[in-house]
Amino acid sequence: MRVRRAAVLVFAAGLIVAVCTRDRGNEDRDDSGAGASRTVRRIDAQLAPASSPAAREGLAAAILIDVSGSMKGAVAGEDGRHEAKIDIARRAARDLVDQFARYANEHKDEPVLLGLYEFSQRADEPDFRPILPMGAPDRAHAESALDAVRPEGGTPIGNAMVAAKRELDATGLSRRHLLVVTDGENTDGFAPERVAAAIARRPEAERPSIYFVAFDVDESKFAKVREAGGLVLAAGNARELNDTLDGLLRGKILIEK
Repeated sequence: MRVRRAAVLVFAAGLIVAVCTRDRGNEDRDDSGAGASRTVRRIDAQLAPASSPAAREGLAAAILIDVSGSMKGAVAGEDGRHEAKIDIARRAARDLVDQFARYANEHKDEPVLLGLYEFSQRADEPDFRPILPMGAPDRAHAESALDAVRPEGGTPIGNAMVAAKRELDATGLSRRHLLVVTDGENTDGFAPERVAAAIARRPEAERPSIYFVAFDVDESKFAKVREAGGLVLAAGNARELNDTLDGLLRGKILIEK
């Protein structure tokens, strides 16, 4: 009897863990009326700024780099030979930081803040992690920090967007940009299109411009992000990623005020 009771308890505990794990990974997949409404309320609540710093003119950007397990895969590099996507992303991120640093140096009268973040779903870490915390563009810090980036885990795009929006809110700066580079669809947490739609409902002063670069993934996967007001672009290899990011910086983000 004791053996049977112990077995039942072990089974029950395993079932609870499985349900909790399933709910964490699928918290945004209930499309029923009540479930969808609960999700919307949760996103709206999480997007509310934690504080209200004094508004000021300036530029703030949060760049999110997908470091999920699929980034171990390879695409054509700059020389045409196949290369791991994570290595291509590291180089592209270094170039982004360099361009921000040059812009800041040329516009010393304007506050310029940059945050570079990685995101993936891992059991022992938060989904959203700073590579370069929000602050003045720091080439040396970015160089060493990007070396430590490793691809592993799921793809919690929406959760990372929520966290990035809050980082931008904390700056109080007037021009805010949220850029996501990802090679896959959302697998964990909030759906990015729901977060984009929720951001669009926020007061204008809080709303960052949203850009998605679909790296080695069909950009149509993010059609609903586009419908919610985001700009979605595709990049299938290293050259296209560099050109797309350079175009965004020159044409949308690092522009004269």
